[in-house]
Amino acid sequence: MPELQADVVVVGGGAAGCVLASRLSQDPSRSVLLLEAGPDYGPYDPAGWPADLLDCRSPARSHDWDPGFPPHYSRGRVIGGSSVSNACWALIGARPDFDAWRPYSDGAWDYSALAPYFERAMSDMRVRGVPDADRSEWHRAIVAGAEHVGFSPLDDVNAEDAVEGAGWVPLNAIGHTRWNAAFAYLDPARVRPNLRVVADTLVVRVVIEGDRAVGVEIIQDEQIKRIAAGTVVLAAGAYGNPPLLMRSGIGPENVLKQLGANTVLSLPGVGENLVDHPKVQVPLEPTPDHVLPDHEVYVPQSLLKVRSSLADDDYWDLHIVPTAGPAEDELGQFVGPLEVSIHVFMLTPRSRGVVRARSLDPSDTPIVDPRYFSDPDGYDRRVALDGVDVVHDLVSAPHVRKLATLNPWTSAQRDAVGQTQAGYWHPVGTCSMGSENDPMSVVGIDGKVHGLTNVYVGDASLIPVIPRANTNLTTIAVAARIADLITSS
Repeated sequence: MPELQADVVVVGGGAAGCVLASRLSQDPSRSVLLLEAGPDYGPYDPAGWPADLLDCRSPARSHDWDPGFPPHYSRGRVIGGSSVSNACWALIGARPDFDAWRPYSDGAWDYSALAPYFERAMSDMRVRGVPDADRSEWHRAIVAGAEHVGFSPLDDVNAEDAVEGAGWVPLNAIGHTRWNAAFAYLDPARVRPNLRVVADTLVVRVVIEGDRAVGVEIIQDEQIKRIAAGTVVLAAGAYGNPPLLMRSGIGPENVLKQLGANTVLSLPGVGENLVDHPKVQVPLEPTPDHVLPDHEVYVPQSLLKVRSSLADDDYWDLHIVPTAGPAEDELGQFVGPLEVSIHVFMLTPRSRGVVRARSLDPSDTPIVDPRYFSDPDGYDRRVALDGVDVVHDLVSAPHVRKLATLNPWTSAQRDAVGQTQAGYWHPVGTCSMGSENDPMSVVGIDGKVHGLTNVYVGDASLIPVIPRANTNLTTIAVAARIADLITSS
């Protein structure tokens, strides 16, 4: 007999899972169980949470799923997920990004449908601007330099008319405390008797009988246990959901055969359509005048939204992100000497990657192949090179040149763009929304997995078109809307 049971089991305690558990448990007659593979440090308490997870001034990797892997694998294994360790940028994409979801949702998902959820998320996540005391000389020089070379200053980089220009990035933070999704959504709900949070628990598989899930298998205290569930909602992320579905016998038949999993449901789109924003780093040489403040400040503060020569519409398709601080090592730890760089992120990529389960062992690292800059026409690379040209222009501004210099790139350096695998930590799309008639879609417009009656996906993995922004607010909005759709079904 099952030792645990719930009306709704939410798999994954990241940003989406916290939102789903909070909203679904608002109905006192519905029992909700939230499962998280990492630790739960409880409600917000500076004495109870690790300091690096609270400090918004630098990303943290102490609670990463795969700390020995390249940075593009980075994802938080802790209640709150990657919202506990990320860079706190609170950005919203362009209206056309979300309107592009209409064909995948029979018109049900677009900017107008999501706008109220974005507004609520901005409030819940305590989004604020960069205070004057934290604005370093480097970022002030960047903003001034951008205006010098022709970019408009943006008072609010999230404003609908902020289609191109430079400004300061809003952060989900209170003071220097990273205000993560667990604080924003789970803390107010923890007192509810119908909500239970179970941490340090790996989910082996979803147990399917016919067209329904009857529960999930977990590993807890080194024992396999079963939880009976009326509904299962997957919120393990773009890297976590596909391996979980594959371990459950759901996915491309050839992949399931290679894993040794019995095919329960053939869904060839599981793990396909992985999209992230590719990155090109342009290192600069700091001048003797470039001295970091004697107090720690947030490393990435300013942003240029840039429209390339290949843009498909009137909106930006590049982020130009300056940084100055301790250098990042090959594992994504910021532990080195002073490094000054400007990063180019390509925001409308045509390249697509894949995610696969490495084995049927839930503790095994998934196979993640983002395939950055792999589009056959070279579109992503050409857009990125436009961004590199903008960086050269920006560094020519006297405000910037005073603090850092850049030798003009050689043809060999330009030819090498795309050879390094690096992204923006914004993976989406591996359980993409779409019609049942589309063999590569995984879920319908309500987030329900095709072919199953009570299994949903409620996170970034269902996003069919990546927004031109970091994905934290979009993921929160998606989870909130899926929770509403489940409640109304």
